[in-house]
Amino acid sequence: MAVSVQSVITIEAGIPEIMAVLADVETLVDWSDAHRAVEVREADEDGWPILVWERISQAGITDEMVVKYEWYDGEVSWSLVESGAMKAQNARYQLTDNGDGTTHVVFDLEVDLKIKIPGMLVKKAQKGIADTATKGLRKEVLRRYS
Repeated sequence: MAVSVQSVITIEAGIPEIMAVLADVETLVDWSDAHRAVEVREADEDGWPILVWERISQAGITDEMVVKYEWYDGEVSWSLVESGAMKAQNARYQLTDNGDGTTHVVFDLEVDLKIKIPGMLVKKAQKGIADTATKGLRKEVLRRYS
């Protein structure tokens, strides 16, 4: 069964700064509690990550996965290529300039696990993922650019 989460936040920085943090995927281990290791396996000619290997641990599940990124103006998305614990994962950040030096950030994630886990653990994991994806991102952007 697929589960999804959406989280929204305003970050006191511009779209280019936020995109730079999102593109620096190997530093996820520094600001995302779930990420244990990250390695860019393929990047485009401008250095944007395309294929990324990750080792994660969340809600008692440890997994290694490969995801494929797609980069657009003010948007990044990724989808699962391979994983031991997931059938699917699709995620997206959409960034909108508020016109006042801040950016409206919407994070969407849908995950379909191969294994069943109790609903209570699913809800806890969803909250942790949403908080890291928004509050954790904000904290890292402000650390780098404030």
